[in-house]
Amino acid sequence: MEETDRGYLELFRNRRIALGLTSSGLAWGGYAIYEIAILLLSYQISHSLVVVGLVVLVEYGAYSITFIAGPTVDRARNLRTVLLLGYALQAVFAFAIGLTVQSGHLSIPVLLVLVAGISLVWDFTWTADNALIPRLASAGELFRANALFNAISGANTVAGFGVGAALLLLVGPGGGMFVYALLNVAAAALVIPLSLPSERKAVTGILEDFWEGWKEIGRGEGRPLLQLAIFSSAQAVFVGAAPLLITFLTQREFPDPTLSYALLFSSFTVGGVVGGLALGYLNPRRSVSLYMLGSTAAEGLLILASVYAAPLLGPSLVLWFLTGIVAAAFYQAYLTYIQAVVPLDRFGRVLTNLYLFRGIPTSIGALVVGTLATVWGAPLLALVIAATFVGCAVLGPLLLPGIRRLTF
Repeated sequence: MEETDRGYLELFRNRRIALGLTSSGLAWGGYAIYEIAILLLSYQISHSLVVVGLVVLVEYGAYSITFIAGPTVDRARNLRTVLLLGYALQAVFAFAIGLTVQSGHLSIPVLLVLVAGISLVWDFTWTADNALIPRLASAGELFRANALFNAISGANTVAGFGVGAALLLLVGPGGGMFVYALLNVAAAALVIPLSLPSERKAVTGILEDFWEGWKEIGRGEGRPLLQLAIFSSAQAVFVGAAPLLITFLTQREFPDPTLSYALLFSSFTVGGVVGGLALGYLNPRRSVSLYMLGSTAAEGLLILASVYAAPLLGPSLVLWFLTGIVAAAFYQAYLTYIQAVVPLDRFGRVLTNLYLFRGIPTSIGALVVGTLATVWGAPLLALVIAATFVGCAVLGPLLLPGIRRLTF
């Protein structure tokens, strides 16, 4: 694609970019409603953070096998088909959760099965979403295109948390599942006119496709993708800690658990939008490593401060907002680098294979957080989380020198 460098407004004036990002944004808004509802719902039916951690383990455990989606997305004749099927199936699963809540038949096993279903389908739509952006933007525009995607999806996520919070107060978490289903239907409707035919010319077998995606990770001088994967797996152990700790702290420490849960969750998400836009504006193509390592250390320290700030609502809002900023900065820098250096015809497979390194530690870490928060309490757990993040930022570049030179 031609090397250009358009601003945010000019990028969004492109009809194809506008359709793709708006459709994805609606889906992310619906997913926000799902996220804010599912953690509280699992806590309400179990009164145990261990069960909440188990729900997150199932969710991220399904994400960790996203590599099954990579060959499918790369081989698809049109990405639109993957998105349409993914949005439709998520709507079905979300509607099923809403119905079982309404009828009183939602048990923990049923909830785990339906969460697994949504997460498995999300593997395909998430992969297709990320494969969409490098097809529509040049290398020079990737940080801004991702920031624009983050802004639209993030704004809808914030709106989703607002809607989800209102639904929690008015009709409980089950009502949000019906809205989640409707937003997925709307996302599917918007993507219908957006044709995204594959540019792939070679025809190979599925097993060969699968292996080619893994070989790509080991290519290049110093194997930077492989080193990034190893670092990412260590960094990912506690990336799911923020929402779990928000759930735990608001239900145990704050005087109005439901309202404070909605406010702190929204603050964390707004921070993610701001962090993504700031990174897109800076466009740090020559200093990807600096932003990844700095945001990793900052996230650990901010989580520690956020835990100790409870139950003070004002300081907690500010600290979780800042935590959202640095969390988004790390992941956006990580994703943009991959989009920039991996060939488009292998992108889906490489991205999903790399996520295996993040998904497994994240799912295990979620269960660890849920268990240790109950056994140790949040303050001691926060110290361990902070030490892990800071340790990754300090030891990572020493043990993995390749991650000190990530540029494109």
